[in-house]
Amino acid sequence: MPILERLDEPGFLSRDPVATRPHVSFTIYDEVTLALRHVRHMDFETILTGQQLLFRGLGFLGIYLFFLAGGLTRLEAFAASALFHLGGALLGPAVLLVEYEPVPRAFALPLTFLALGLFAQRRPFLAALAGTLAFLYHPPTAAPFWALLLLSYAFDRRVRIQTRATFVPLLVGALLLANLAQPQLGVVEQQHLLGRLPDPLAAVQLFRTKYAWVSLWAGHDIWAYLAFWICAMWALARLWPGLNRQWRWSVLMLSALGILSVPASLLLLERMHLAFAPQLQPARWLVFTIAMCSVTTLAAAIQAARQGRYWEAFGWFLPALAIPIRIRVFDLFSITQVNDLGPLAVWLAVSGLAAFAFGPAASRFRAFALPAVPLLAMFLIPASGVVNYPKIDPRPVNEVAAWAAANTWGSSMFLFPDAGHDLAPGMFRARSLRALWVDWKSGGQANYFPSFAAEWWERWQQTMEGPFTVDRLRGMLDLPVDYYVLRREHRLAPVLPVFSNQVYVVYDARDLRKSSTSLRDGTDD
Repeated sequence: MPILERLDEPGFLSRDPVATRPHVSFTIYDEVTLALRHVRHMDFETILTGQQLLFRGLGFLGIYLFFLAGGLTRLEAFAASALFHLGGALLGPAVLLVEYEPVPRAFALPLTFLALGLFAQRRPFLAALAGTLAFLYHPPTAAPFWALLLLSYAFDRRVRIQTRATFVPLLVGALLLANLAQPQLGVVEQQHLLGRLPDPLAAVQLFRTKYAWVSLWAGHDIWAYLAFWICAMWALARLWPGLNRQWRWSVLMLSALGILSVPASLLLLERMHLAFAPQLQPARWLVFTIAMCSVTTLAAAIQAARQGRYWEAFGWFLPALAIPIRIRVFDLFSITQVNDLGPLAVWLAVSGLAAFAFGPAASRFRAFALPAVPLLAMFLIPASGVVNYPKIDPRPVNEVAAWAAANTWGSSMFLFPDAGHDLAPGMFRARSLRALWVDWKSGGQANYFPSFAAEWWERWQQTMEGPFTVDRLRGMLDLPVDYYVLRREHRLAPVLPVFSNQVYVVYDARDLRKSSTSLRDGTDD
């Protein structure tokens, strides 16, 4: 949001390092959003939410078409696509099967699913158009689809005959993207994709973006991903006789590419230190291994249930429904307290219910039973204690943002010195259009700009590293910060806040400087 606001109005957020270093040059995300704002005169939140809903719907259509090509009926394909879109959080690479924020990847991934569905339906040119649009929104996310198209073209003569013209849209899209990547208004630093990562930059990225360094998580998590890959291959073998070549190629290539992306990331980033690797983040292609496991096991489960093989169907639903419940599937069996029983019980119950609903015993009320399965799962999974995204109450920080927007200068600088890794400061910046000195979320931009990484790291160490204390606050009062926002449990004395609510207190930096020698913890008053 701060990047878009500054690109739209260059006078906004001129003191905020995130807003002044936009990293959307190699996407059409900003151009499309800004064009819609100028044409429709809507706020950014409405425009981004509208795009997210549109592309989420197209992604649902893509998976639906993929299931249809796999031999499911229309109703079965609809219910299976709904089960697929229960989502899943890929721990380690920190990516979601269904993104909940309207970021470029959240637009490109559903478009890639649409491209896969059209490819499986033998509509290669339409698939290429969808894949090109995905590439324009987020090239790293769309790259596996184009790798699939290239390899199937190279090694399968029957597919090659149908896909001769599919690379024309990609060429046009690449030329368009190269033109759009020219220096933009407000961009103060260009991204350097070639060359090697300097050691200081690598150290900052290792601290802030651990998910890109597979050696930190693959030793534990890779076994779960390998288990899902094995399930995908096993299910594919069961379905093989009734599948077309495009379906087979999609599952084989994309599921393998996801697994191979882990050693590729280890080589490119941690061994060779190539500068483009942190931006490409190939390990996030594991999302395609999970996606292919979901579609193959769901298709195998529904096929088995349709033939009355309920226990086999139950077994295939288990990996499919483990994805939205817990990617670290083996952890479901590690029961150390009563709370651990909830996800396990829901996993087994929904899998059994799904096996029954798709079987011949429920054929009389099939039109109601099949949609009921994903609908019930949508409520039972979070009720069992599964949380795949941060739980944040936005109201307190939105109140601070509303106060700041109405009562402070547009160039004011804010700092949340006790926020730590909390996401609230970034929400404040987006709502208030006020600059932040530093916050945890913005540190992810260290993958793009060396100068930003150095500046962010220096500011983080100055103000946020370590626990908050009054003495630490005194040491940062010389910084060009205009307002300090603390959680209520860290309120100060004897200075009165200029704003407070049930969670936060806001102090004017001038008041703190005047009383710096007498500042103390106000919770004892």
